[in-house]
Amino acid sequence: MKITAALFCLLAAGPVFAAQQIITFGPSSDPASRRLAVESRDGVVIKDLELIDAVLAEFPAKTKRADLLRLPGAAAVEDDEELYWLGAEETPVSLQTAAALAAGLLEGAPPPTAPPAVPPAVSTAPLVAPIYVSTVSVEGKADHMSWGTAKMRAYDVWPVTKGAGARVAVLDTGVDCAHPDLAPNCGKGHNVLNPRLPPDDDKGHGTHVSGIIAGALNWKGAVGLAPEATILPVKVLNSSGSGKVSEIIEGITWAVKNKADIINMSLGAPKFSEAQGKAVKAARAAGVLVICAAGNDKGAVNYPAAYPEALAVTALAFDNTLASFSCKGPETDFIAPGVRIFSAAPGGSFLAANGTSQAAPHVSGLAALAVALGVRGPDALEKALARASVSLGLPAYYEGYGVPVAPRLLKYVQAEQAAQPK
Repeated sequence: MKITAALFCLLAAGPVFAAQQIITFGPSSDPASRRLAVESRDGVVIKDLELIDAVLAEFPAKTKRADLLRLPGAAAVEDDEELYWLGAEETPVSLQTAAALAAGLLEGAPPPTAPPAVPPAVSTAPLVAPIYVSTVSVEGKADHMSWGTAKMRAYDVWPVTKGAGARVAVLDTGVDCAHPDLAPNCGKGHNVLNPRLPPDDDKGHGTHVSGIIAGALNWKGAVGLAPEATILPVKVLNSSGSGKVSEIIEGITWAVKNKADIINMSLGAPKFSEAQGKAVKAARAAGVLVICAAGNDKGAVNYPAAYPEALAVTALAFDNTLASFSCKGPETDFIAPGVRIFSAAPGGSFLAANGTSQAAPHVSGLAALAVALGVRGPDALEKALARASVSLGLPAYYEGYGVPVAPRLLKYVQAEQAAQPK
């Protein structure tokens, strides 16, 4: 009876919070007033998240939500949760397997064997995507191009631009900037987890994503969609692929301050965060296009992709269907290749991997080409990508605008520029 009464009293007292909280204040607040408000509840400000008028603060374990919501100017309170931001993706394919499977097939090419004279009674296996196709220089040197880069026909606009001048912040596990394919294009970066250290990649995910966007055309590796764009590596995830909400917000803030044109977040979790959503909205308001992976749990679009101010990208399989693992929903904006995508890996190596994590950087790479062509601002970039897209006839919640392709992008941008008054 005593135990039951004690439990009732504990529940009646309200929920007890974890120690660290993100408290969002109104826009009229300032760092000093936010700090005073936190200290009035025996809290300590750990970081000021100025992009969203918020703080990360630590409070005694007994502190309750109701107490914090009564702070002067407080608008919202949430746990600074550590989430596993990289959803389950299929097993990567090694370089050796990639080389063995490379078939050189492009969209519209015939299958390697002729179809039977009489249709079979049961359906045949789907066409298998090549890991990469080879492009050869006039000197006879070869570079590898993922089938995704080929499908989106990035090479068609390289005589005009390869993305020079565009700045893409990759918020991820870090980037191996010593990789031969990335060294020419790595710019200033930031390690949110430990600002004293460089944003090195201790998992491989961020390096792979960066190679899809801006792998150099150096005739000895895997070329990206915008092979002269600048990658700004921002490490917000640890070696397990996890990170805290506040760390994602810090990464977004750094990208905005360092004048990124595009933020690529090939990360996501099902749980909504008001603070993170506010950061995405602030980034767009500051002139940065935010492009995110839809998620790989087959369900609804994850966050941050699901926020209205972000572009959500689902994963396309080689046969023009939605990849089996891809999330989808009404928030979907684009679909892009996300199966067996060949790109850089740490240590100067390469691999092929699956995921909406691989789909999002295809759109970021094309957006970088648009920036290099003179398109400025998130609204103009989204419009250009939409006009460049081709519908695959899939439901809108699978494909959004469709697959953006480079020749249509170039045609649209040039037409818009020609229509401008002289």
